[in-house]
Amino acid sequence: MNSKKIPLPLMAAISLVTAAQATTASETSVTTLDQIVVTASRSESSVSNISGTVQVIGQQEIIQQSQPGQKLADVLEQVIPGFGPSTQTVTDRTQSLRGRKVLILIDGISQVENRQISRQLNSIRPENIERIEVISGASAIYGGGATGGIINVITRKPETDELQFASEAGFKVSGDELTTWTLNQNISGRSGAFDYLLSGTYESRGGIFDADGNRVNPDPSQVSRMDTDSKDALIKLGYDLTDQQRLEATLQFFDDQMDSDYAPDISSLPTGNIADSPAALKGLELENQPYSQRQSIDLVYKDDDFLGSNLQAQTYYREREARFFPYPNVIGANTFVNQSTSTAEVFGVKLNLDRSLNNQLRLSYGLDYDVDDGEQRGQLHDLANYIASGGRVIEPTGPEYEYGPDVETKTLGLYLQTSYDLTTQLTLNGGIRHERARLDISDHMPLAETWFMPEASRTPLEGAVRKYDDTLFNLGLVFRLNQSNELFTNYSQGFDVPDASRILRNTVSPASPLAANPILNGTNVSEANLDAIKTDSFELGWRGNFDNIIANVSVFYNESDKTIAFNADHNVDLLDQKRKVYGIEGAIEYFLNDYWYVGGTYAFTEGRSYYKEIGEWLDLQAADVSPEKFTTFVAYDQGDLNVRLQSMTFLDYDKGKKVNGSTVTDLEVDGYTTVDLLVSYDLPMGTLKAGITNLLNKDYETVYSQWARTTYSGISAHKAEGRAYNLSYRVEY
Repeated sequence: MNSKKIPLPLMAAISLVTAAQATTASETSVTTLDQIVVTASRSESSVSNISGTVQVIGQQEIIQQSQPGQKLADVLEQVIPGFGPSTQTVTDRTQSLRGRKVLILIDGISQVENRQISRQLNSIRPENIERIEVISGASAIYGGGATGGIINVITRKPETDELQFASEAGFKVSGDELTTWTLNQNISGRSGAFDYLLSGTYESRGGIFDADGNRVNPDPSQVSRMDTDSKDALIKLGYDLTDQQRLEATLQFFDDQMDSDYAPDISSLPTGNIADSPAALKGLELENQPYSQRQSIDLVYKDDDFLGSNLQAQTYYREREARFFPYPNVIGANTFVNQSTSTAEVFGVKLNLDRSLNNQLRLSYGLDYDVDDGEQRGQLHDLANYIASGGRVIEPTGPEYEYGPDVETKTLGLYLQTSYDLTTQLTLNGGIRHERARLDISDHMPLAETWFMPEASRTPLEGAVRKYDDTLFNLGLVFRLNQSNELFTNYSQGFDVPDASRILRNTVSPASPLAANPILNGTNVSEANLDAIKTDSFELGWRGNFDNIIANVSVFYNESDKTIAFNADHNVDLLDQKRKVYGIEGAIEYFLNDYWYVGGTYAFTEGRSYYKEIGEWLDLQAADVSPEKFTTFVAYDQGDLNVRLQSMTFLDYDKGKKVNGSTVTDLEVDGYTTVDLLVSYDLPMGTLKAGITNLLNKDYETVYSQWARTTYSGISAHKAEGRAYNLSYRVEY
């Protein structure tokens, strides 16, 4: 393909360039598709050989986009065309990719447990990322969970052989207040065969203020990021046993603790206040405030010549714990306040071998095995004081109880991936994975009986064992029309074991006095619908690299015969319901000259589910498929100075439908456009970075907030952040 100069930072939405290949306009380095290597396909592959939409977000792009107080999901919202809008809260609940769930990996290790609390993108610091690889579309390459795609976060490594220090400090001003400040210290280097990297970050976040300067309402359903202190540490150690053999160890620690004096306005209970966003009320008295914690260790052995193959053997252990905000549940005439804490322990091993049999055929094969132990506990809080204080005084009463059954999940996967160059113009990719999973569901007390019945009258539910096995395939072609154009087509399958603890949370025995309650699932655990969801994904795309233009476009379609539904009573159901999602994504970047370049992305996603009870296909909600999305930018890069003006637009979404029995409700979402100005300047010592997010001070609610307004009785609705000013300074020495 034609070579060309590429300014830095190159737009991350273009699926062709990594930070390592991007250059400043004043340099003469060049890049081509064949040079760009990704590892998210389980072996090192050039983008030119991959039959699908693959995107590499380089370190410089991440640094440019990340601002003090932001989480990684805010960055990905801007740079991945088909990724859903950020929630501006702790959760990633409504951020889908191509209308399906995303599998989040760190260095190839899944960060998703069977009890899915959707906080992964809140607990990964941008300062510790070398690059991010994104594979769009259903995939079984890494096992279950990637029905929409894979986001593989590659953590940083030492960049020089000498001892190097890097220090960074930043702050944010929002609503005329200094709301956030961040400190990061990085130490890296090499001594003989030993290399190391130590990175620590502390961030303190205060209030979030809307476009009118008012403090934003806390989110009691999925937890806000305001009034929170975060501590993050990354330690990477490496030792070269020989020129071909290497040991690596990675330790990560993340701790996010809320300490807030503000409570959500509960005046909208129980009907929901649709007209206005609730206010933040000062005077919160809550001893057990929300938090998120994650600790992990990852050990890797690499051998570049193990019986003619590249070998990577990996073992890992992770603990995750998360506490929610106390939430007022309204069920019929009953109201009660519940707070829960979810924990998980995960142990696993991975074995991957990769070899080239000749100049045309490459094989990757191996196994994955992991054990995931999850549990969730709840506790009731004093209702009288809660109501009398307007939601400010929240005091626990009574002991903790089971918030759904404990679940142990064991998964084993065997896989084989191949890439074969049929000709110099045509590459065939194919693979097979056999997946086996076992869920051990514990005996447990029905949650509804814990809430509504005296202890002596309760009847425990007997647990069960659920086993799953399936064989999944992928097959694709890449056709190189010429040096500048490539066509690709791909078929792949994804597999997802359901979140059993969440689905069974409201289960009661048919013999229970509560079984007649329409919002409860009156069935034994062994009879509950806990089938796995299998997704078929199809894609056709084009990518091109010309003298002044880089572009790509793809159309996609995916389908499944089952779907997860979040119903009107806050229950999660697995339904024998067909779902289909389709759309188009594209990106373009045009280089006006050596200094100026412009570009943008476009993503359209639409989906429908078939409702047997009314015999109709109905459009999915905006919480399931992202509204139509545009991004545009204009950038100037002249060595030391980089300026970028960018916009992001989500259009109105008026197609969403919600079914409750035979009643169909329209769920409309108002669109919005935000504009950001990002500037960085290399000083004689260090780099100064400044940004203004929401430059035009747009007054809006995120898609998640508008969904939460109708889902959580209005109290979880909140305005988005207004204009904010960011400044940071980084120096390496």
